[in-house]
Amino acid sequence: MDEIGQKLRNARIKKGYTIDDLQQITKIQKRYLIAIEEGQFDHLPGDFYVRAFIKQYSDAVGISSDDLLEEYKAEIPNSQPTQESKPEETKTRTIKEESNSFFASLGNYIPQIVVGIIIIVIVAVIAFGMVHRSQNASSVTIPKDTSTQTTKKTTKKTTASTKKTTTKKTTTADKTVAVKETSTEGTYTVSNVPSSGVKVVVEGSGGQAWIQFGEGSNTTWQQALSSGEKKSTTVPSDTSTFTVQTGNVTNTKITIDGKAVDLSKSQSGSTIVKTLTFNIEK
Repeated sequence: MDEIGQKLRNARIKKGYTIDDLQQITKIQKRYLIAIEEGQFDHLPGDFYVRAFIKQYSDAVGISSDDLLEEYKAEIPNSQPTQESKPEETKTRTIKEESNSFFASLGNYIPQIVVGIIIIVIVAVIAFGMVHRSQNASSVTIPKDTSTQTTKKTTKKTTASTKKTTTKKTTTADKTVAVKETSTEGTYTVSNVPSSGVKVVVEGSGGQAWIQFGEGSNTTWQQALSSGEKKSTTVPSDTSTFTVQTGNVTNTKITIDGKAVDLSKSQSGSTIVKTLTFNIEK
């Protein structure tokens, strides 16, 4: 039996708890609790949940979770994801090759382009001379009444300005952030995100929840939130996806731009460990 698992098991027995009792207290499935006591961390859903479950277990049996995680940090898997490099060098090389090919092809047509420009200039000069000569041949100019035209122009400008203002107000009023759950459980669509980004608030509700917040493939923060404790993040508008991984979805509350997200479907299941995905529409 692993040393950290033995320490937790002894604390549980000292408290007088059975595995079933601890399952009711922590809401962690019985098989995961047994795996922790046996030191079989590979039987848990993932590295992130090893830390989350050990923290909930230790808090339930009266052991300082922070001290325990620090003492056995070498034995506990690291939940921080690694970032993969992108083939930027290959992409840059392809763009350069395409640009060189384009300019090489363009050079073959330079003589034809020069001739075409000269012809256009000549035609334009001839046309200008003919128009100028025609205008000089007209000796009588009849003045036009421009009062009606001026009134019409003023009316059109006023109407156009009014329409533009009304349209702008309507567009601004309709531009509100909307969150809709898709047919896939735990997946949501966020639309009408302003250029300044959208504010996401995660809160512990009714108990403690271990949260990991990510934007795209990067982890922004991870923290255990007590009941009533909040953590806010502004997600940039150019982000396509952000996720909220929770070790206890029943104790989790999420609001986006001040609007509460409906987690009732995710909270009604038997599994409390959830990954909630939010896709931002462009």
